[in-house]
Amino acid sequence: YAITLDIMMPNTDGWTVLEALKSDPETRHIPVLVCSIVQDEDKGYTLGATDYLVKPILEEDLVHALQRLEKHGPIQQILAVDDSDDDLRLVERIIEEHTNYEVIPAPGGQAALNVLQSTVPDAIILDLYMPDLDGFTLLETIRNDPKLQHLPVIILTGGDLTDEQRAMLKEKSQALLHKAELKEEDFLKELQSLLQRLNGAETP
Repeated sequence: YAITLDIMMPNTDGWTVLEALKSDPETRHIPVLVCSIVQDEDKGYTLGATDYLVKPILEEDLVHALQRLEKHGPIQQILAVDDSDDDLRLVERIIEEHTNYEVIPAPGGQAALNVLQSTVPDAIILDLYMPDLDGFTLLETIRNDPKLQHLPVIILTGGDLTDEQRAMLKEKSQALLHKAELKEEDFLKELQSLLQRLNGAETP
């Protein structure tokens, strides 16, 4: 089942309801479809909405949105890869406090590779500069593996990049964020936008 939610309501607005739903372990897994005259899709996705429709809504728009929920279902697992324990805990906290996604932490490239041998997550957040197996090599491995090459990857790095590296990452990943400039709101917006596009994308 799913919840359809308006934003402009007299007693408690939809933003408050959505935040409460996604903060409660018993309801955070329920897909929420926002239907509102308020044009603030980014805020809706950041708070955990699965889809967002702006009124006036055609019947076919609502039907298609519900079909997307049924067809693709919510994303369940995100693999977070970083050799820094502090950064790994930060990413894990941000995601699990503000979304209903489960984080699989991997403290390095080799640990991530071990996870991927038995588990296929729905998305990957990847650091680049790691001592055992760097993110560039791991990303190449993912893109060359038929079982993994479809996975969306967000690069989260603290190091400087050459133009050549940036070009490669732009081609092989979905987003590039720098740790020094990372804000929770920006990170969540990028993550929610990416996962929402994946959930709502039509299969060929």
